[in-house]
Amino acid sequence: MYENERRENEAIIRNGWPLILVPLALGIGGGCVLCPVCGLPWVATAWLALCLVFAAFMAWFFRNPRRVPPAGEENIVSGAEGTVRSVQYVTEDDGSPASAVAKEFFPGERAVRISTFLSPLHVHVNRLSIGGTVKQCEYRHGKHLLTMDERSSLYNQHSIVLVEDKDGLRCLHKQITGPIVRRVIYWLEEGQPVKRGGILGMMKFGSRMDIWLPADRVEVCVKPGDPVRAGETVIAKRR
Repeated sequence: MYENERRENEAIIRNGWPLILVPLALGIGGGCVLCPVCGLPWVATAWLALCLVFAAFMAWFFRNPRRVPPAGEENIVSGAEGTVRSVQYVTEDDGSPASAVAKEFFPGERAVRISTFLSPLHVHVNRLSIGGTVKQCEYRHGKHLLTMDERSSLYNQHSIVLVEDKDGLRCLHKQITGPIVRRVIYWLEEGQPVKRGGILGMMKFGSRMDIWLPADRVEVCVKPGDPVRAGETVIAKRR
């Protein structure tokens, strides 16, 4: 069983457990120490409450709700939960900051990039937009520009996961870090078969995901401002 498949049944992603258990231990242990030392029960109570709130937020942040993609392989689903910020059509020679990505992954054809922004309150487990075979996955170091800056797609630290289906349709997933969020994780390996809506990885504490597709082979179904759910919301359909 592949790593991403083992994660499917985790109600809370295991990476989050240290951030949940440590505050709980500090809250209980600190409360037991503060109460007799200070002689002020409210200090211990306030400390415990603060730690409990932090632990609860971490449990909420690392949650992994079950997601079921809609029937029909023609449906391409969102890779992240959040809000669609832009839908941009790109070619390798159009002079935009995104053209370098089109040149590398979609040479000689027009591509479409669907960008989704996440807030700290969204589910941060990322999912695969199409099923097929992982052709490429790697982490690339870079800058920490604001994710609203179009240059962030090219220059920021990010991961790339390129999946190709049995019909040759390619889908590029890019997990992009921002100035604060500097950690993205993927649980895939090259050559691995994957299913649509399956777990890809995770981004910590809000960031951006770009989904790239060949524009002439799909019809985009979302627009800027639309809310989307990873693994469920249809963002495009095969033509």
